[in-house]
Amino acid sequence: MLVGTNQGSLKELGQLADTSGVHSIKYFTYRGDKINPAYYIGKGNLEKIKDIIANYEINLIIFDNQLSPAQLRNLEEEIDAKILDRNQLIMDIFALHAQSKESKIQVELAQLEYLLPRLVGRGTELSRLAGGIGTRGPGETKLEIDRRRIEKRIYRLKEKLKEIKSDREVQRKSRKDPIISLVGYTNAGKSTLLNMLTGDNALVEDQLFATLDSRAKSYQLPIGKNIIITDTVGFIKSLPHQLIASFRSTLEEIKNADLILHIIDASDEDVLNKIKVVNNELIELGIQDKPIQKVFNKIDRIDSSTKKDLELEFPEAIFISATNQINKDILIDRLNNFVENTMQRYTLELPYDQASIVEKLYNNGIVEKEKYKNNHIFIDAFIPTNLAKKLEKYIIKKKI
Repeated sequence: MLVGTNQGSLKELGQLADTSGVHSIKYFTYRGDKINPAYYIGKGNLEKIKDIIANYEINLIIFDNQLSPAQLRNLEEEIDAKILDRNQLIMDIFALHAQSKESKIQVELAQLEYLLPRLVGRGTELSRLAGGIGTRGPGETKLEIDRRRIEKRIYRLKEKLKEIKSDREVQRKSRKDPIISLVGYTNAGKSTLLNMLTGDNALVEDQLFATLDSRAKSYQLPIGKNIIITDTVGFIKSLPHQLIASFRSTLEEIKNADLILHIIDASDEDVLNKIKVVNNELIELGIQDKPIQKVFNKIDRIDSSTKKDLELEFPEAIFISATNQINKDILIDRLNNFVENTMQRYTLELPYDQASIVEKLYNNGIVEKEKYKNNHIFIDAFIPTNLAKKLEKYIIKKKI
């Protein structure tokens, strides 16, 4: 049974439950004007839920909010069913879909940090959590572990993530091409769009958080310049802060982007609110000031009137269908123009003892002409303006 105050939010909670393999047979809504510190819900609603459980033989209740440790314990004492909150459900889905070593560590860390404050009053025995939704994870299969062992495990996981982050930083520094980062609400179609552009065949499923692992693929623009397109974990309303903290190094891929593509599901009936959720997450990450291009996906699923309304409200947006490759050329042109506007053609004169700069020009731009004369190297190159500033003393001509 799903419990919450808002039908729209409960619908999304139902999608999360389905993704995790739970069949929801009952929805229970209540007025959320006042939160009961002991049970989150009032005594009257608590009694109604107990009656529903008895009548429908329900064995799992999922609350569409975060329960405090005390509220969770009190509800478990009153209700003869397993209790989960939204955060535990989302973390369970992350555990199901984690594939790489890094994402498995990130999910386990988030789960343990969420579990730790909920040990109070339970002693060291946690076997009641075993067997079922809310306990999936890449770490221990039996959670009969005490607080001290959890704290030690958290410390070790954080140390492993530090090592992975260090390796990731080395990889980032080695990248010479502009970075385009895909962000969006979960299931907006980021993976499908990346596959469309790069010809990759990564997993694409019509479910929430189908992919968690960060991907980076190279793509050559029509101007001949390569870009790196990165995909990261999708956002969702009230994403548990433990997961945000654990996936911080993965989300930092966005911070290094030259351009952010905000992928939006145009067919979602709650599209405007989901745009706000992503915008708020970008603010939380401190990257709201980066260039952001909105891309409305799945336009093959909306009528012309809906599309027109969105075009009026977001005149600078691009409207595509990644699945059917509708307006793919428009998106590529926009990326091409963005990168082209960050570059300029120059003629450089390099002394032979600075020949290493030639490799830098090839790696960061497009060398159009190369000539060796009178102990100097003359190069016509189409390069980023920030690189040109560093090589200013070697520039003898700027081409318009």
